[in-house]
Amino acid sequence: MARKKSNSSVMILSIIVVVLVAGFFLYKSGVFGGKSKGKITVYSIFQEEEARKILDKFKAETGIDYDVLRLPSGEAVTRVQNEMGKPQADFLMGGPADSHEVLKKAGALETYISPNAKDIPDNMKDKEGAWTGFYLNPIAIGINEQRWKEKYATAPYPQTFQELLDPKFKGEIGMSDPATSGTAYTAVASLAQVWGKEEMLKYVAKLLPNLKERPKSGIEPIQKAAKGEYTIGITFLGDQLKMKNQGNPIISIVPEAAGYEVGGLAIVKGGANTAGAKKLMDFMLTNEPGLLYTESAFASSVKPTVPIPKGGIDIKTTKYNTTYSLWKAAEQRKELQDALKNLK
Repeated sequence: MARKKSNSSVMILSIIVVVLVAGFFLYKSGVFGGKSKGKITVYSIFQEEEARKILDKFKAETGIDYDVLRLPSGEAVTRVQNEMGKPQADFLMGGPADSHEVLKKAGALETYISPNAKDIPDNMKDKEGAWTGFYLNPIAIGINEQRWKEKYATAPYPQTFQELLDPKFKGEIGMSDPATSGTAYTAVASLAQVWGKEEMLKYVAKLLPNLKERPKSGIEPIQKAAKGEYTIGITFLGDQLKMKNQGNPIISIVPEAAGYEVGGLAIVKGGANTAGAKKLMDFMLTNEPGLLYTESAFASSVKPTVPIPKGGIDIKTTKYNTTYSLWKAAEQRKELQDALKNLK
C-alpha cells in the first residue's frame, strides 16, 4: 500500500514538473504572455533593405517573425485590392498615403488608432485610423552634376517643372510611370491641383519627348541618373539624398508646385495575423524605427521627436507645395491615371 502511494506521488510530481516545464516554454514562445507568437506578412513599398532593418528590430523586440515582399506602390494597391476575398498580407508599409486612401475606400484596410500616433499632425493620418503617416517626402528634380557639366557646361540648373520642357533635355530625363509608381503619380497629381487637370495633361504631353524612359519603380530614375545613363531624374527628394550620400554627384531642387508623399502605414483587413500587425503599427510609431528609416532613406519623419538625419534636408526650407491635398490626389487617382494612359 505504501509502495503504491509512493508511486502515485512520484507520478503526480512528474506531471507537475512536465506542466511547469511546458508552461515555461509556452510562455517563452508567447502563448501565455512573454514574446508574441506568430508571423506577419508585410507588403513593403520601402526599399527592402530599409524594411528589413526595421522588421529585424521588431522581431528582436516582440518575437514576431515576418515575411516581406517589396512592391512599387501601384502594384501593392492592385494586389491588396485583388486579394480582398482572401488577403495574403497583414501590413502595408510605406507608399503615398493617397494610395492608402484608395484602399480605405475599397474597404481593404483595418481601422486602428495606435496610442503612439497622438503626436502626428492630423493632416498626416487618417482620422478613423485606416492609415497613419510615417514620413514626409517632396518631389524633386535630381541632377547628375558631372553629366550636366559635360552636356550643358555652366548653364543654370532648371528650377521649375516648366524648364524641363526645354528641347535640349530630349532623352535626358527619367520619370517613372504614374500608372504604377506612387512617385510619378504624386508629381502629376500635384501639378493637376496647382494648374488644373487639362494644363497638367498638356504639360506631360510636352514632357514625354524629353523622357528617356518611364520605369515602373519610383526610385529607378535617380538610380540611373546617378550612374550617368541620363542627366535628370524626377523622384522623391529622399531617394536623391540617399544617392548623394552614397557618393554620387547629385544636386536636388524642390520646385514650386512640387507635391509630397506622406508615406503611410496600414493594416490589411482580414489578414491572418491582425493582432501582430497592430503590434507592428505600435512599434513603427516609436522613435527608433523613425530614426532607422530617416537615416537610411533621408526622408523627414512625421513625428516631431525624430530629428532630421545627417545629410538630410529640412523640407521647410524648400519651395514644396504645402497646400497639396493627398485626399484630393486619392479622389482623382483613377481619373488622372486613365487620362494619362492616352498620352503617347
